[in-house]
Amino acid sequence: MAKAKTSGAAAASVLPKALDSQLTKGLGLVEAKKYTEALELFQEMVGPAKESGNPALERTIRNYLTVCERKVGKGPKGAAKPEGEAQWLLNQNDAEGALALLEKSIKADPTSGILQFLKASAHAQMGDAEAAAEALNRSLLLDGDLLHLYRLETDFDGVRNMAPFAAIERS
Repeated sequence: MAKAKTSGAAAASVLPKALDSQLTKGLGLVEAKKYTEALELFQEMVGPAKESGNPALERTIRNYLTVCERKVGKGPKGAAKPEGEAQWLLNQNDAEGALALLEKSIKADPTSGILQFLKASAHAQMGDAEAAAEALNRSLLLDGDLLHLYRLETDFDGVRNMAPFAAIERS
């Protein structure tokens, strides 16, 4: 699951306006460490996100919901999915922390396309185009639907026009 960045025009056109606004508010609450309020908001968003027909949006909301549950002690310790924790770290611009978590998680689940995608996002945040493209290609082999998420993810903006991404950009 990719990071939820809704400020770009492309992302705004994909998300229903009400969900876009709620997601922005929820992310602000997480950044402000107001996990209880964020938890309530993300709980309200799960149904509408599912109904929107946007699986990336639903996955993002569920990941943030899991992180918030863990932060407020509503879920068992360690219950947060690694992709949710990695997503949160990436949103905090902690690409190195996310990468460390993702490396361990990928060893445990090498067939997860979303873990590979998040690894690509982490490398892109760090400006490592080759590693980002390699991880992105692996993620797309595992889950071709992630191509749409790649097109929306702003973490790739700094590396998207580099040579390692040429074949991906043509697809």
